[in-house]
Amino acid sequence: MTFTQTLRQNARAAAAAGLLTLSPLFGGAAQAQTVEFTAGSPGGSWFTQVTGLTSILMEKIPGLSIRVVPGGGTDNPSKIQAGISQIGMGLDFLSKAAMDGKAPYEAPMDKIRTLGGTGVEAQFMVYADPAEARSLEALLSAEDVKWGVTPASTSENLTFQRALAFYGNSEDKIRAGGGAVYVASYADLVSAYGDGQIDVLWGAGEIPSGVAAQVASGRRAAKLRAFPEPLMAHLGSEYGYSKTVIPAGTYPEMQDSDLTVSGMGNIILVSADLPDDLVKTITEVFISEHGRFGSIYAALGNYDPAKAALIQPIPMHPGALAAFGEAGLLD
Repeated sequence: MTFTQTLRQNARAAAAAGLLTLSPLFGGAAQAQTVEFTAGSPGGSWFTQVTGLTSILMEKIPGLSIRVVPGGGTDNPSKIQAGISQIGMGLDFLSKAAMDGKAPYEAPMDKIRTLGGTGVEAQFMVYADPAEARSLEALLSAEDVKWGVTPASTSENLTFQRALAFYGNSEDKIRAGGGAVYVASYADLVSAYGDGQIDVLWGAGEIPSGVAAQVASGRRAAKLRAFPEPLMAHLGSEYGYSKTVIPAGTYPEMQDSDLTVSGMGNIILVSADLPDDLVKTITEVFISEHGRFGSIYAALGNYDPAKAALIQPIPMHPGALAAFGEAGLLD
């Protein structure tokens, strides 16, 4: 083993044990420093994750204040590009589209960077009454269904619109045909499904999913629906979605077998304008404190600094590169 390899091995061990020390450079810069962290829809998994992560960051970085605001996978890159938010949750395929200026974005974004992956892959989860005999393909093609989905700022809404379009359908056609599209937060959607105000809830979440648990324990029975193969192929080839599986037994009340659905990987976005020393210290906290992440949100317990450092669908911020490099996590 070479001297460099030994250093890297020791650094990895220190990171795993939470023994890395924070950069002293940030001490003065932290005074009265306030940043905005854009999350997801209130009641959803991102809002829960961001609330917990910011609590750890403010605990470990003196003088840093973080304001958590609602957001979504679609809007968060734009908010960071415009300087409204400085940190945000993101999705791999949408962040790459934003940087390249591809749909649903109109122009390339040069201010978005990443801190790497979160270790969380989200699956699209579509809930319908067990008595509903129609397949997801038939439901997406129909004009009499009452749908529930999160706001237009979210990836759930964007993907819902893309799925409708794939089957030649739209919100206008649904409304004209006697159906409806109810747009609300997850908390309101779960309540609306339980009360019978909507027929199908179109959502997304990690395994395990807090929203899925709420639906499963709610007033009305539900079954998760598998995605049609042609739809998954279209979303993958046109937009970069992944194809993933909700294993049998994950939600025994809502599935009888493996369910194949479209998915997406979560990353942390950051503004290119944030100082390197601040971003380096934030990343160091993530590396040293990742053992606490599972208590924030179960799926976030999968965060592994070594793997996070390798997930770069868009360029990594120099401060994050420095932190991961000094921890021996970049070859």
